[in-house]
Amino acid sequence: MEEEAEIRLCEPAPFIYFENGQIAVTDGSSVWLVIVTCEAMKATASPPEKSLRRLVRYAGFYRDVAAAQIRRGEDVDGKVWVRERDVLAAKGSSNLGGKYRPHVPEQLC
Repeated sequence: MEEEAEIRLCEPAPFIYFENGQIAVTDGSSVWLVIVTCEAMKATASPPEKSLRRLVRYAGFYRDVAAAQIRRGEDVDGKVWVRERDVLAAKGSSNLGGKYRPHVPEQLC
């Protein structure tokens, strides 16, 4: 059985483009653009806000949500959308009592 490659953050650094946040992730051979909707950022934590600071702080969380979608084959043309429903589902299934605690920001590859 082949071991799945770890999905990690990579360049470019997270940024906001129009209403959505964007981060890049890689497994070492492919790169995906993760588009985090405004509503998803607002649903991540209280108070609801859409900001670069929140995008960067929770980049690891969004990476994990995107990685699950990639493994399920839900990426389209190198893009993965993280929507509000994805954030709410991930928070609800978390073993942290529905709360995500951000880790120390990981280094970009």
